[in-house]
Amino acid sequence: MTEISDWLAAFAEEQRRPDEVARWAASTADAILADGEIELADLRPLLLKAVEEHWYAFLDRITLPDAEFELVPSAHAIALEAARRHLGLPLLLKVYQRAQEASWDFAVQVVRQAPSDLDHEALLVWFWTKATAWFGSSVEQSVLIHQAETTRIQQRGDARRFELVSQALDTRSVSPAELSAALAGHPVNIPGHVALVAHALTADSIEQLEAALTAVTRRAGPARSALVRPGGREMWAWLALGERPDTMTDVGIDPTAVRVTMGVGGSGLDGFVAAHLDAQAAQRVALAPGRREPVTAYDDVAALVLVAHDPEAAERFTRTTLRGLADPPHDRLRETVREVLTSAETADRLAERLGIHKNTIRYRVAQAERLLGRPLRERAGDLLLALDYHDTFLATATVNTHSYR
Repeated sequence: MTEISDWLAAFAEEQRRPDEVARWAASTADAILADGEIELADLRPLLLKAVEEHWYAFLDRITLPDAEFELVPSAHAIALEAARRHLGLPLLLKVYQRAQEASWDFAVQVVRQAPSDLDHEALLVWFWTKATAWFGSSVEQSVLIHQAETTRIQQRGDARRFELVSQALDTRSVSPAELSAALAGHPVNIPGHVALVAHALTADSIEQLEAALTAVTRRAGPARSALVRPGGREMWAWLALGERPDTMTDVGIDPTAVRVTMGVGGSGLDGFVAAHLDAQAAQRVALAPGRREPVTAYDDVAALVLVAHDPEAAERFTRTTLRGLADPPHDRLRETVREVLTSAETADRLAERLGIHKNTIRYRVAQAERLLGRPLRERAGDLLLALDYHDTFLATATVNTHSYR
């Protein structure tokens, strides 16, 4: 009976003939590129070389079974080229899948033609085991090479993009054309800009930044967008919308992980910069202890942003304006005051919406006016601003201090 090891040694010697290797490489490359789905047709010479190198290395392992695996140079080059062409991993995996299918068909044919006194089943198992291990190792190393090169390319592009955007924001020393080119053609000389800033509340939620910006962009409507990664816990975006989107509710962002702020600017480079500065400024409110909204637009909190620039003066203004209404037990009174001052509804309709009796509203208004020491609608604007500042910056701190005591 013929021994498998002897037959394999003879098989390896025969298969190493240049004409056999060339035939095998051509048939495998054809199988990989058969339907044009894999966009590497112009790399057929490199594919041929990779198949040849793989095959020689595999045949070497027949006589040197303990040799350590090392990805052949041409396969390394293919992984790099796929990354440089921005071709994703699925395509690279499909290349190996088709090569493996071709190899298996070849192995079945070889076993069928093997001597009858050879254990065909054991030989087929040998081919299956060795080929599976070979392709597994090749795929694993190719994926690592592809990912490393993709990351390198992305970081290089991100760094250059951030550098030019930073120059535009700081000194406006970048031309609109140069900035547009850095942002992959994003229009700068347009009538208006919408800027977004996403901030991760924890290090673990940094990976959610891009998804959060994508969610807001999708809700805003069809518009060209540009993404910039400054590093750290932030990510920036600009939308070529011209005006602020109508609504940003129910965007699907977890406000305990990520907060997004929005700014709107005018035309050209100045508008591009102004929109971003407003989005950055809105973070002062969006990240405050009493805030829970996933998306905050600067236009909605502009007054609050301005008074928050001087926290000590803002707190004095708030406590002087609210007087006793700022005390912790009066959360419900403050909510009712806000509803009364911001609603055009009658007392009956307001009570119906809030699910309380209209006399309850009247009672709470009277109680609030006693605490304020003046009629509710006297300095109503100051009162609403003080309520906003209190609920955003002071309420949580007050409750925590009160509980601690």
